[in-house]
Formats: sequence, structure tokens, C-alpha cells
Amino acid sequence: MDFERSGGRRQRRLIGPAATGPLCLCLATTLAFFIPASLASGQQATSPAAAAGHWNSPRVRELASRAIDRRSSWTGDEELTDYRGKARGHIYFLYDLGRSTERHLVKADQLALDLYWHAPDQTRQVIVGRREQKALPTNIRYHLDHLTVVMDNFGDMIRLGEGSEVQDALHPAAPGALEFYDYRLADSLTLLLPDREVRVYKLEVRPHDTGGPGLVGAVYLDQSFADIVRMDFTFTSASYLDETLDYFNIRLENALWQGRYWLPYRQGIELRREIKAFKFPAGGIIRAEFKISDYEFNVGTPVAFFRGPSVTSLPAAQRDAFKFEDGLYDALDPSVAVTPPSMEAIRTEATRLVAASQLQRLERLRFALPGFSSVLRFRRAEGLYAGAGIGRTFQAGSSTILLGGYAFGSDRWEAAGQTELAIPGWFDVRLEGYWNRVADAAPWARSSGAIATLATLIDGEDYREPYWSSGGVVTLSRPWGGTRLFLSLAWEDWEAADLGAARLIDRAYRDVRRLDEGEVGWLALELKRTPEAAVEKVGGLAWSGRVEGAARTLVGDFDFLRATLRTERLWPDLLSRVDVRLSGSAGVVGGGRVPAQRLFPLGGRGTVRGYRYDSFVGNLYGTLGLELSREIRYPLLSLKLFGDVGWVGSEGDHVGRALSVWNLSGSEAGPTRGPLIGAGAGLGILFDILQIELARGVRQGGIWELIVRIRPELWEWL
Repeated sequence: MDFERSGGRRQRRLIGPAATGPLCLCLATTLAFFIPASLASGQQATSPAAAAGHWNSPRVRELASRAIDRRSSWTGDEELTDYRGKARGHIYFLYDLGRSTERHLVKADQLALDLYWHAPDQTRQVIVGRREQKALPTNIRYHLDHLTVVMDNFGDMIRLGEGSEVQDALHPAAPGALEFYDYRLADSLTLLLPDREVRVYKLEVRPHDTGGPGLVGAVYLDQSFADIVRMDFTFTSASYLDETLDYFNIRLENALWQGRYWLPYRQGIELRREIKAFKFPAGGIIRAEFKISDYEFNVGTPVAFFRGPSVTSLPAAQRDAFKFEDGLYDALDPSVAVTPPSMEAIRTEATRLVAASQLQRLERLRFALPGFSSVLRFRRAEGLYAGAGIGRTFQAGSSTILLGGYAFGSDRWEAAGQTELAIPGWFDVRLEGYWNRVADAAPWARSSGAIATLATLIDGEDYREPYWSSGGVVTLSRPWGGTRLFLSLAWEDWEAADLGAARLIDRAYRDVRRLDEGEVGWLALELKRTPEAAVEKVGGLAWSGRVEGAARTLVGDFDFLRATLRTERLWPDLLSRVDVRLSGSAGVVGGGRVPAQRLFPLGGRGTVRGYRYDSFVGNLYGTLGLELSREIRYPLLSLKLFGDVGWVGSEGDHVGRALSVWNLSGSEAGPTRGPLIGAGAGLGILFDILQIELARGVRQGGIWELIVRIRPELWEWL
């Protein structure tokens, strides 16, 4: 979306057919970014819609009435008897770990349709081409209308999922809509269509009864004749018949063909479902995008052609032989995709029109399962942990999860709670509190919870550097360009851990380092970029940078400032069906009293493979990894070769005390003598869900290391 100024008036162009002093200064500057200028100046923020007009003014009702008349009469044009066109589309099934989180691909479909229409209201769509590819196991079957084009702006009554998801929601430009909907003139702007610019009015729409069924969004009307040029909308929660539905986002864009007929040009539909039996951090998303072109008018399609089903398909052999011009994953690439508005964007707009609670069902108290390891696990510090969780969604879309349980090895009760809420147009807020939580000193997770439990039971290693932490964190986040910005403020009380697992099962475990104890209050600023979906298939650059600091002059026992950077770039099929992945990470920490928990460990899985786990440590850190992978027999088996390089150093006398904490039983952990180098090969089994790697370090005490792990995208579940 580009903004231009013309003659002193904003013209929006929618591209269509988008120490105490320093620490306090940092906090104030960062908060200024999150707080709107109108709030900071003490003024009340006024939306463009509120400034432009009032609900149901005579002017806006006259516009809505013209749109209703125009929509009902255009098919009566005696010069138009029939038309046909072509539609090309992508349908993606993805999953996420909650709203506004990263999305990952499960299945991709690509479709080619031939479209036919005959006056007054007969339609047929023929699927002439289709191909599909699974990225993860699934047996999903789409509703027919998820695979086809909306040819009539949904008709007078909107039905989705063949009537099982949304049924009989009145169209805002259908007969009787004036008695059902509220309208407001929000803006006057210019849309850029494939062959022209068109001036439109943006009408915001909501039901009279916002607690009942109906759509919420915007209708863009041509200023000359009140034809519908575009619609962006979602629905009230009462519209959804399917209990698992979280939301629908829809964008319909029309273009002017032959200078007189407003017909479909681009369409995007996105829906999200959640498991409702218990609170689990995952949602299934279906996203469909179509482009429609190559219209031909009055071609003489016989009426008999429209008898029978409105959607048919060519035989499988003909569909499979269809030659697509676009790639299967092209619509996942944000540089070329035409996507429906994000949930964040459409929800921000919709919550200006109705209360957020009317867009989302209030859910009853239910069991919560943030991940399987959140309720059952076995670790070196805890031994066996067993617990449970409950969760609930409240008004305005906020949600709360409470977790609690008992660690039998350490003889401790543990508890944690988390609340998430959104302030539309400002930021998302996460509030966390925890007591006796096992934290990890490593800056990034290096295994899934399930693998850590299995490895502890089998090999006495959980790939963690644990310590006990009690406290709380407040995190504000908001999108910023193509990234997401996070600001966190926390206070924690740290306590060293010991080997609790040995009290339950007598076997050899890796010792638990007794890390620093004390209180700490810290402030962190993080910027993160992750391509919207399916980095594995599209490629692209993902990165995150974080700066974190604490000052004893404010609170706690430590002074430090730490900066970290992590990045990854994937090039799919770069070398004759070989995927190339390059990754790197770096970090530095310094200060008057640096805690051992904020140093950087190096060695073994997650850093440089082929070395004893965390056998090196320092306050300066860097790694680089290269991986080549190729499918041998999709989806059962893939082969990869990899190489890692890493280094960790120590600079400054102030970190000597923290380094000494990492020494275990006379085995000294410290900086490397030059870079570590590791190399190896691995197999990916069944969509690469299970990965088995064999690595060898080639200098400074390198060993053979066998690594069994799960795909990183699935770690949150496990």
C-alpha cells in the first residue's frame, strides 16, 4: 500500500488488478515507538472513518441504495448473454502456533479453472488442471468452494464451506441490506486496476445487531455508477456454524472489462481453525488465491452446458497433464504473492467497527496443552515432571493459560501463567509470571522437549544448561515493516539447580552446572523477520536480533549488556534439485558483573556438531553452517551433507568469574583455540520429520557425534 499526497490531500493508492540514565533513556525512546503520537500528546486518536462521516447518514444510505440497485440490474444488460474466462489459483494448508505467529506449510495445491456464465444467473466452473504436494502428512479434504472462484460476489446470501461454515449471511449490497446493515463513508481514494485508475468510495459495513450474524468490513464503490470494485471483510462470531472456526478473511477484487462489466479479477480467502476440545497452540489455516483473466463475451455457450453440477472436473490424466505457468509455491513468496489482508490488518479494521469480542467466540474453561513437554517430561534438574494446564478466552480476544505441576526429582512445585491481549492499532501484549521455572542458559533452544526427555532417560543428557527462575515478563510487540518488534521488561530471581534426576533413576548423567544465583531486572529489545510461510519451500532470509541489558543501580545483582544475532537463508533447488541452506549466529556480552547464564556455550548439536556438548564457553561468539540436502525418495527419504564452523572467545577480566562457574568436575570450559570445525551427513525420514545425523569434529578434541532430532518447526508442540 503506497501513500501519496496530491494537492495537500492524502491520496491512498491500493495496488490491485500491500547506568540509570542510559537505561531510562533507552526505555523512554523505545516506548515512544509503541505509543501513538496522539496519545503521547494527550490528544484522543481519531480514526479516518470517524473523521469522514457518521453511520447511516443520508448520503451514505443513498450510496448503499445505488449499489444495491446496480448490483441487481447489471445482469439485465441485453447485450451480454454469456461469457467465459480462465482462473489460476493456489490453495495452501498451513499451521501456526497462535495468531500473529510464524506459519508453516503442510500442503500446497495449484488449480486451473475454466469459468462459464450465462444470463441471467447460470454458472459453471471446470477444473482443467491440478497438482499438489505435501510438506507434512495430512489427509485434509477441501470444501468445493475453497477450490473455486466466487463469480457473483457471493450472491444475495453468502454461504461458505458448502453451507457448513457460514450460511445465509446477507450480502451488504443485496435487497433488504439497508434494514440489516449500518454503513459509513470512510474515505475517497483511487484504486489502480489492470488498465486504468478508478475513483472509489470506501463504505464501512457492520450489522445493526453486531451480536448476530453478518459481515464486517469495507465495500469499495465506483464513484460514477456505484458498482462494487472491491470488498474486504470478515464475519461476526455468530455467523460461524462450525465450532472450530476462528475467522474468515476475504478479499474480492473486480476489474472493468470492455469498459462496462465489473467482473472478478483477483480473489483471496483465508480461514483458520483451532482445536476446541482443549487449548493447544496450533491453528490450521487454508489460504486460497485466484487470478481471473482472458474473458470472452457472447461466445454462444449453449444453455444445456449448464445443466448438472455447477463445478465439474476433467479426468485425472488431463488435469495432471496441464502445464502451469506459475510455480506451485509462488503465492507463498511475499515478493510476488497477492494475498488477502492479514488477520492482523483485517482485525484491526474490523475492531474499529465492532467490539473485538463480537469477532471471536468466548470459550469456556478448558484443558490447556501448550506443548506435550509442558505437562510431562524427564530432565536432569527436575527428574520426572508431571502437571496440567487450563486456559480460557475472554472478551476482546484476550486469552489466559495457567500451568502447574510437580518435579519429583527436585521435590519442587512449579507454576506459570500467561495472558495475551491485543490493543488494535497499537500492539500485542503478553504478560507472563512463573515460579520455579527451569530456564536454559543457552541463547537458543537446541532440541525439542520430546528428544530432551528421551535423551535424558537413555543417555543422561537433556541438551539444556538449567537453573531455577521465578519472576515475570511484560512483552509488547507490533509489526514494523517486514519485521516484528518486541520490547520486554522482566524481573527474575535465579537459583542454581542440581542433579534431581539421579534421585529417581540411578544412572550416569551429565553434571548440572551451578550457575549464578541472585536477582536481575532486565530490558530487552528484539527485532525478528521470518518469511510468512514455508521457508522450506520458498526460501528467503530469516533473522532475529536482540539487545538485552541489566543494571544493578536499578535492581538486582548483575550489570551486563548482551547483543545477539541469528540468521538463516535457504535457496531451494539451487543446484540441480539440491537445497542450499546457510546459517549463522553471533553474540557479545560485557558489563560490570556478567552472570554465567548470559555467556555463550559452544559445542555439539545446535552449534558446531562433532564436539562434546557445551565444552567451550565465552563472552564472544560466532558460528556459520552450510547444509546441502536433496530428496532421494519423496516423502520417505532425503540426504544431506553439512559443515559447521564456530568460535567462542573471552575478552576482559570482568568475565573471568562467570567463566569459572562453567567448570565441571575439573573439566575446564573456556574459549576455543581458533575455530572449531565439524562436518557430517544425515538422513531425513518421512517429510524430514525425523532427522538422523553423524558428525565429526576435526580439531580441538573433536568426536564422533550421533544426533537424532525432530524438524525444528515442530519443537513447540513437543
